Amino acid sequence: MSHGCASQSITIVTAYDTLGESGLEHSLLQTKADAMYVDPHLLQTAARPLKKSNVKTIVVNERCIFATGDEIEKFKHAHREFNVLTFEELRKMGEDNPLDPVPAKGPDLCCIMYTSGSTGPPKGVCITHEALVAGVTGLYTCVEECVSDKEDVLAYLPLAHVFEMALENLVLFIGGTLGYGSPRTLADSSVKNCAGDMRELKPTVMVGVPQIWETIKKGIIAKLDASNPVIKAFFWCSFNYKTFMSKNNLPGAGIFDGIVFSMVRELTGGRLRFTMNGASGISDDTRHFLSMVLAPMLAGYGLTETCANGALGCPLEYSPNSIGPVPAAIDVKLVSIPDIGYSTDAEVPQGEIWLKGVPIIKEYYDDPEETEKALTHDGWFKSGDIGEFDENGHLRVIDRVKNLVKTQGGEYIALEKLESVYRGTQTITNIMVHADSEHSRPIAVIVPNQTVLVEKIKGLGVDEHSMHYAPKVHSLILKDLQTAGKRSGLAGMEIVSDIVITDEEWTPLSGLVTATHKLNRKVIREKFKKEIDECLKNSP
Repeated sequence: MSHGCASQSITIVTAYDTLGESGLEHSLLQTKADAMYVDPHLLQTAARPLKKSNVKTIVVNERCIFATGDEIEKFKHAHREFNVLTFEELRKMGEDNPLDPVPAKGPDLCCIMYTSGSTGPPKGVCITHEALVAGVTGLYTCVEECVSDKEDVLAYLPLAHVFEMALENLVLFIGGTLGYGSPRTLADSSVKNCAGDMRELKPTVMVGVPQIWETIKKGIIAKLDASNPVIKAFFWCSFNYKTFMSKNNLPGAGIFDGIVFSMVRELTGGRLRFTMNGASGISDDTRHFLSMVLAPMLAGYGLTETCANGALGCPLEYSPNSIGPVPAAIDVKLVSIPDIGYSTDAEVPQGEIWLKGVPIIKEYYDDPEETEKALTHDGWFKSGDIGEFDENGHLRVIDRVKNLVKTQGGEYIALEKLESVYRGTQTITNIMVHADSEHSRPIAVIVPNQTVLVEKIKGLGVDEHSMHYAPKVHSLILKDLQTAGKRSGLAGMEIVSDIVITDEEWTPLSGLVTATHKLNRKVIREKFKKEIDECLKNSP
C-alpha cells in the first residue's frame, strides 16, 4: 500500500492502533486524510474518529490474521456513509484501470508518521521522499559489506514505526527476503501443533526490541535451570570460555558452538548470522549473553525524526560496549548540558546528541511550536539523548535528558539505565523505575514472572493464586532486584529500596507500553499512583 501510494506521489499517514481513539482522531483531523487503510479488528476503534474526519473511502486488510470474520460486514451495515473496499478489490480496480506513475520530487512529502509519545498529543513527523531514500541508504552504508540478497529477515514489528519501515525498505533494496510474523507467534512455545515463526522461516538476520530479547534470554535460562546439573555446568563453562576468548581476541572462541549452543540456535531456525536490537536500550548482560549463545547482537540507534539514522552496528566493526558507526547520510555532534553535569570538554566528551542531514526532519506537521523546540535555525535536530563516542568513533547512548532524575541527595540517576539492568532479573517480566527529589533512592513498579515465581514459592507456604499480595513474594523479588543491581556495579543510590507488584500484563493494548514496548511512564504512574505513593511513604 505504501509503495503504491508513493508511485502516485500520494502522501501516507501512519498511526499506531495503541494511540487510541483520541490519538487517531487527532491524526485524521490534523492531516485531513481522504482515505484510510485498516485491519478489520480495528474498525470498531476507528468508527468514532472516522465520523469526525474527511475520510470517505476505507480499505480493509481482509487477510489480517487477527480478524474474526464478520467485522467488515458489520461495519458496512452500521456505517453506510463510507465506501468500504477490501485490499483485493482495490488491487483489482487498479489492474482494470492502470495508471502511469506520477514520479515524486525529492522534497515532496512521502509520509507523516505519528509518534507514540507519552505526553501530549501525538506529533506528526514529516518524512520526505529524499529523506526516506537517504535514510535507507545511510543505514546501508553501515552494513553494506556484510549483507546480500541471500538474507532472510523476519519482520514482525509494526510498520507504523520508523525502525521497521526503514528495515523493510533496506531488505527490499538489497534484494533480500522478508518473512512476516507476529510477536505472539515467534517461538514454538507461543503456538500449538506447529513451529513458531523463527523456526519456520529460519532467518539469517533478526531484528527485535529489548522486551523480545529479554524474553528469549529468560526462556533459555529457564530451560537450562531445569536441565541436568552436568549439562548446566558444561553450558556455563563453555559460555565463560567463549567470553574470555572473545574478549581477548584469541582464536578458537567458537569451539563449543556446535556442541553446546547449537540447540539454542535451533530455537531460532539455526541460520542466524547476527541479530539487531533497536527502539530502545538493552542491558549489556543480555546483549553479551545472546551474542555468545545465539549470534552477535548489533545495536541500532535512531528516531522517527531522523528516519532511523543515528548509529548502526556493523558485524565487521563489532563493539560490545557501543552502538556503532554513524551512517554516511548524517552528521552527529555532542552538545554540553552543564546543568546535569555533561560536558564535551571532559576527558570523555559527553553531551546531548544533535543530528543533521538529508534524513532529518525539517518540521512537525502543522506544529510550529514543537518544530521550534526540536530544531535549531541551521537544521540540527536535538534528540534529547545523552551520548559519547568511543575510541573508534562509535556512538554510545547513555540516557535520555528527560529520564535523568535528581534525587534527594542532589545526584542524578538514569532511569533507563537502571531498567535495562533490572529487567534481566528472572522473577520479573517488566519494570519501571521511579525516582524523585524527595527520596534518596528509587523504587520500582514491576510485572512479576508468573512461571518462575510458581517454582520459587514452592515450600514457602504461599498460594500461587494470591502470590502478588504475599509479603514473602514481595521480599523475594525485591532481594532479586537488589542482588542484580549490586552484581552489575550500580551505586548505592541506584539500588531500588522497594517495589510495587502489579497483577496486570503491560501490553500496547492496555496503553502501559507503546507499540514497540517502550514504557509509557505517564500512564503507568497514573494507573498505579495510589500504590506508588504508598510505597514512597516507607522509602528513604
